[in-house]
Amino acid sequence: MLTNIDTTIAPGWQLEVTATAAPPGARVTGEVDLATLPIFDLVLELLAGCAGDVVLDLSAVTFIDIGGARALAWATQRIRAAGRRLWMRDPSPAVRRMIDLLGWAGLYDWEPGMSVATSAAVVPLRAERKPVPAHRLMPSASAA
Repeated sequence: MLTNIDTTIAPGWQLEVTATAAPPGARVTGEVDLATLPIFDLVLELLAGCAGDVVLDLSAVTFIDIGGARALAWATQRIRAAGRRLWMRDPSPAVRRMIDLLGWAGLYDWEPGMSVATSAAVVPLRAERKPVPAHRLMPSASAA
C-alpha cells in the first residue's frame, strides 16, 4: 500500500517529489538535471537520514544527467555504509539507460522482484563497455 505524505513542486522546474510513508521513501517525477539537482540531492539526503530501509520510485523520471546518477550512487553508498538499503523501484527507461551507459547496475539495490536482469530486459547492457568506476565520478574527501 502506497501512502502519500506530501508533494513538493519546484515552480518553473520540471521536477516533482512525493514523499511516501508505506513504504518510507519518495517518488520522483520529471527531469533530474543541473537545474533540479539541488532538490534531488535534498531528497536523497533526507532518505539517507531515515532510520530504516527506504524506497526510491524513479518510474516517472523522464531524464537524468550524470550529476543525478552520481548523486544517486553516492546516496546508495552512504545508506549502505549505515547498514541500510535504498531500494530502487521501477526505474524509467531514461534512468536505466544512464545506469547502463555508466555500467553501474550492480551498485544499486533493486526492489524485491526486480533485478539487474529485469532492468537489462528493458535496456540491454552493452557487453563491449567497461563500467566507469564510481569512485572516479564521486567527490573525494581530499577535494574538500
